Amino acid sequence: MRHNTVQYGGLSLPAKRGYIFPMVLFASLAVGLLVLTISQFQTSNRQKYQHLNDYQAAFNIAYSALVEVLADIQSRQWSNRSFKSGPKDRSASLFGGSYNLRVEDHASIEFMFNVKIRVKFKEKSHLFYWRMQYNPSLLDFTNLFIPVYYEEYGDPANAPTDIDSKVDEIMQRRKDNQPKIEEIAEKLRTTDTVKEALEVVGIDPGGVNQADLPRPGVVTINIPPADLTLKPVSVLISAVDPAANHIIKSFNFGLDVTELTPDQELLLDTLADLLKDQQPDTRIELRGHASSDGSAETNMQLSIERAQSVADYLIASGISSGRISVAGFGETQPIASNDTPEGRAKNRRVEFVLKEIP
Repeated sequence: MRHNTVQYGGLSLPAKRGYIFPMVLFASLAVGLLVLTISQFQTSNRQKYQHLNDYQAAFNIAYSALVEVLADIQSRQWSNRSFKSGPKDRSASLFGGSYNLRVEDHASIEFMFNVKIRVKFKEKSHLFYWRMQYNPSLLDFTNLFIPVYYEEYGDPANAPTDIDSKVDEIMQRRKDNQPKIEEIAEKLRTTDTVKEALEVVGIDPGGVNQADLPRPGVVTINIPPADLTLKPVSVLISAVDPAANHIIKSFNFGLDVTELTPDQELLLDTLADLLKDQQPDTRIELRGHASSDGSAETNMQLSIERAQSVADYLIASGISSGRISVAGFGETQPIASNDTPEGRAKNRRVEFVLKEIP
């Protein structure tokens, strides 16, 4: 009987009739499916990257529009901002897309404003929302504008019509939750193991590996002080609170002390130079405070005298007395617990509230 053969190298191998064609067909189908799968995968990734690139382009348009608003405020000064008398609208084409912008003051919070930017790029629309706080600090030009809230809506139709009110609610919940957050943080400091820490934040440690191990210790990094001859302007600045009180850091007093130290006089020299040379249209309200040591009447007098000491020094440094006001609050507005010596030391202070002359 005659058999079909298959040449493989220099050998002639017998082959069964009908065996080769199905194998070739199967291999062709497998290769075709592999190519199709790879093609679909590449198409999917290409679409994802394209979507990401389109979103990035839309964000760049919105952020550039926001920067123009901030630059305009900085050049005009806050008291002359373009939206002082009401909402300001603006439209423009940029980076192959276009935007419509509205900026307006917050309804009730001073130095707060909202920016809504609708961007259209490649037939797709986005709505970007920023709530910004203007920080009129004389001594911290790097944080002139502070973003308080940000949101992006892929489809503006899905955005609530009363965005400002919704953001107000979110900010209020943040404020309401802050004591609970601080309570949890305080409890976390005293936990010894990962398991205890997870239980504090409400996580079941049952499925966590090595949950009974001790928590990692605190690593202390010692950075040697830089040998700089510049005045320590950076220590003057602290975080801005919601009421726009701009507080000089560490301007504290000893127990029953109202006199200024040489270091405090150096800080006031720096402040006076900036007030005279760069911010002649700024008023300063000096608010004195005291700890709970002593009687309420004594503490009220101490707080007034501390603020007055600062006022007298600034006036002697060339700041007009008409730009300065003094107030004393005694022990009624602590920023730390009066139950500890450290807390009472923080409460014996003077706050500097900076306001533009209307």
